Amino acid sequence: MKLIENWFSERYSDNLQLSFRVKDQLLSVKTDFQRIDIFDTYDFGKLLTIDGTVQMAENDEYIYHEMITMVPYYMAEKVPESALVIGGGDGGAALRLLELGLKRIVNVEIDNHVVELSKRFFPEVSKSFSNSKVELIIGDGIKYVSETKEKFDMIIIDSTDPVGPAEGLFSPAFYKNASRALNKGGVLVTQSGSPFYQPFALKKAKKGMESAFSGFKTYVAFIPTYPSGFWSFTMNPTGSRKLDTVKTGKYFNKEILEGSFKLPTFVNDILRS
Repeated sequence: MKLIENWFSERYSDNLQLSFRVKDQLLSVKTDFQRIDIFDTYDFGKLLTIDGTVQMAENDEYIYHEMITMVPYYMAEKVPESALVIGGGDGGAALRLLELGLKRIVNVEIDNHVVELSKRFFPEVSKSFSNSKVELIIGDGIKYVSETKEKFDMIIIDSTDPVGPAEGLFSPAFYKNASRALNKGGVLVTQSGSPFYQPFALKKAKKGMESAFSGFKTYVAFIPTYPSGFWSFTMNPTGSRKLDTVKTGKYFNKEILEGSFKLPTFVNDILRS
């Protein structure tokens, strides 16, 4: 009898896709905002997808979550004590911020299903939500930053791609409102997609950041389960503080902090276009 193999594929273009051989599909649900699927894969453990795109894999999530938190943490002008996370319903960004010693974290996630399913299937990542230093708000992050009177040392936009529910998180209006919720010398960072397959996301992040600040900085990381494996993050320019020591993560270290801002020519060309 021939063995039946099951695969999940994320299509990057009309001509290319990345496929994961799966042991089982653990869940598929359509929420008010998006479709969520969870697979158990052979190479990357449990895999969370939203609208057919990979959001988190058990075996490489540490790269994305370290890079979206640890780089801006060390780029702030003073040691951050508070952070606002927009999105991040899996709890991974909040978890890394707790490990860095932040005293207050507000996490605003629009889709409660992401939180509840992460608690069920990714408990080691989502355990941050049970920490008293983390305030979880189920709501619209765009509305939150337009109304909040609180200010933060870090603001992290841990969103899906700039289509559908997350599109407004890349708008100049959102960045301007978010900048008003940022303490002086603080850092605002967003994931800005794959420069190779999603240059539009990088351009949107750059445009939004420039509309609210005097410029922008882009840095990159290698994330195997994301399109092309090459991912970007964009943040406001800062006068970073002197660093005596830098905490080492599973991916992040002092060399990564310095080297991640060294961009290939084609990425610089995108940013200049």
